[in-house]
Amino acid sequence: MNLQPLTPLFTSLTLSVVAGICARSHHFETDSEDVFAISPAVGYMMLGIGLLMCSVAFWPGTAGDISVIRFFWIFSPFWGGAFFAAIFFFRYQVKVTDTTMTVGAFRRRVIPFSEVIDYDVLSGGRSPELWVYLKSGKTLRFSGLLSDFDELVGMVNSHMEGLPGPQHDSAAKIRDQERRIRGNRGANWIMGVGVVIIAIVVFLLWRMRLLH
Repeated sequence: MNLQPLTPLFTSLTLSVVAGICARSHHFETDSEDVFAISPAVGYMMLGIGLLMCSVAFWPGTAGDISVIRFFWIFSPFWGGAFFAAIFFFRYQVKVTDTTMTVGAFRRRVIPFSEVIDYDVLSGGRSPELWVYLKSGKTLRFSGLLSDFDELVGMVNSHMEGLPGPQHDSAAKIRDQERRIRGNRGANWIMGVGVVIIAIVVFLLWRMRLLH
């Protein structure tokens, strides 16, 4: 049975389940800090996928003409990537205090709120994204899969220094918004041209069938 045509459906269902799990998780709060993380269930899911991929080499007939051990190591980028993703999800967190944000999974970075000049929330897809703009010109991006994402957005809003009003967005934010608008416009043009080409091809095939 060929399951390849069902891959997009399985991927979509998996992402929907992940988004649902993360939406139900909550951040950890103390008197001095708030800790936002991705639900551990996502890490365990990636761990399970990694173990499943490790076992593929030992399924009867999967390795074909090569040895099982060799096929196991050929397949290593897939199960290795799943294990790395699991470790990343387990360790990644955003710590928010009154004056700083600490961000990362392995090498955590401390960012004073005095360095934050603007932020933007991108909707669309299965989960939103929070973009935080720094005085240095860099942009931090936070996934909507983080626990209590809306509360994280509110904390960034209330803690950052010199929050610009809607009519005074930072130059970096305006530049990114214009870039996304151009990208969406280009994608719409490409889609439109593709539909027209497909329609022309279908029409020509129909005409040729009538002629014969």
